[in-house]
Amino acid sequence: MDKSRARIVPKRGDIFLIGGCLLAALVCCGLWLGLRKQGGAVIVEQEGRETARYALDEDRTVRIQGEGGYNTLVIEGGQVWLSEADCPNLLCVKTGKIRYAGQSIVCLPHKLAVRIVGGASPLDAVTGGIGG
Repeated sequence: MDKSRARIVPKRGDIFLIGGCLLAALVCCGLWLGLRKQGGAVIVEQEGRETARYALDEDRTVRIQGEGGYNTLVIEGGQVWLSEADCPNLLCVKTGKIRYAGQSIVCLPHKLAVRIVGGASPLDAVTGGIGG
């Protein structure tokens, strides 16, 4: 038999190691997907300062005008996205829809950031504010 064409046969330990790694990866993915927190509010920041905050459960379309141009923010069905912009590369529009706390959309040419924060805390329910 030619040694260059010899078959490599995995041993029992190799199979257990590969199976264990796959199982650990599946558990990590399941935990990551299961522990994501649904967003409660959208924060709009221009040049690092918060300029607006909207509830995620109220559908609306907002035109955000800045020094560099404009972006159109859409909140609908618990999701947020930028539908239009006049920046050169449109990466902010191509980002797509976001809905979980911690997700964001950034438009660098317009110095704009749109972030989703968690739902209202019990204190916010009493005061009527939107949780952060």
